[in-house]
Amino acid sequence: NESIMGGAEISLLNLVKRLNRELFTPHFACSKEGPFIDELRNIEIPPDFVQFPGIRRPNPVRIYNTIRNLKNIIKKRQIDLIHSNQPRSNLFGAIAAKINSVPIVWHERCLERGRFDSDNIFSFLPDRIICNSGAVKNRFTKEKIDAKIRTIINGVDLSEFDPESNGSVIRKEFNIDKDELVIGTVGRIDSEKGYECFLESARIILQDIEKVHFLVVGEASNPSFEKSLYKMSEEKGIDKKTTFTGYRRDIPQLIGSMDVVVLPSEIDACSRVLFESMAMQKPLVATNAGGTPEIVQDGITGMLVKPRDSSEMAKCILKLLHNKSLSEQYGKAGRKRVEDMFTIERNIKETESVYYDLLGINPKKDSLVNR
Repeated sequence: NESIMGGAEISLLNLVKRLNRELFTPHFACSKEGPFIDELRNIEIPPDFVQFPGIRRPNPVRIYNTIRNLKNIIKKRQIDLIHSNQPRSNLFGAIAAKINSVPIVWHERCLERGRFDSDNIFSFLPDRIICNSGAVKNRFTKEKIDAKIRTIINGVDLSEFDPESNGSVIRKEFNIDKDELVIGTVGRIDSEKGYECFLESARIILQDIEKVHFLVVGEASNPSFEKSLYKMSEEKGIDKKTTFTGYRRDIPQLIGSMDVVVLPSEIDACSRVLFESMAMQKPLVATNAGGTPEIVQDGITGMLVKPRDSSEMAKCILKLLHNKSLSEQYGKAGRKRVEDMFTIERNIKETESVYYDLLGINPKKDSLVNR
């Protein structure tokens, strides 16, 4: 796994925290220190560190060292199964797994991979491929690998999301007046997430409603891109109405402070903020791209708009801000949809079933696998 903290890492942590520990003991191989490593240590899982080099411009020495290090970790930790959580680690994990005769699962959470889609090219290597949406599954073009693919959509722990939370602590922290409406977006800050569109829609909205504040919640994978967003908000004259929070752990409280949650991504496989917002009973405005239409029901739990269409995005947000009953209707429908389809319990059960299948485990009969 990578060491940053995004949706993929949060989903993986949710899985690890709830795995059947009578059958599974998790170990991690990560690239470097970071927020994800801190979270692992908080749950008493010290990681091993391995450098995962890029493969578009391969360095034979670095590739050899990575595979050798993984092979040694597999032997040292007596690993029975590998679960690779990121494209960068997939190929190396698969080779090390084959050398050690250990099954490997690739967890695919990305859509567009450009002309060189290494996961598609080497899709014959993993024993199973978990895709977190139907859109991701459709990325794999070879019919002969269909049998090894499982579509397991993300889930949330409903006990962590209380719709009655009004986010008053968050409003106080960021000096947001009680009578101000809050529009927010949550996710890793990078160029594919549509933040330019979100900021432009913010400018349009402020022409209609003055008492409104915008929250941008998430860690930047590219500091220079984050700085460009700061500059953009200043140029648009919305910087005093916009707060960039950086990486936060208190996502339920942040979403609780919002009146409308926006996902402006140009393409997104299966964004966690969709599930989290619905769990908090918040109406959504999201782009009609990637796996989002599998999660957000247009006109039922939220509104879908074209990617990069800031005018349409602003129009939909304003409609919800001006129509409280519609916002509440969407929010209640979203909560029910999560309760019915997107719980963490379902996600864990389906993921563990992949492990059971590969390891030949009968969870009702087999005893602890000590590792």
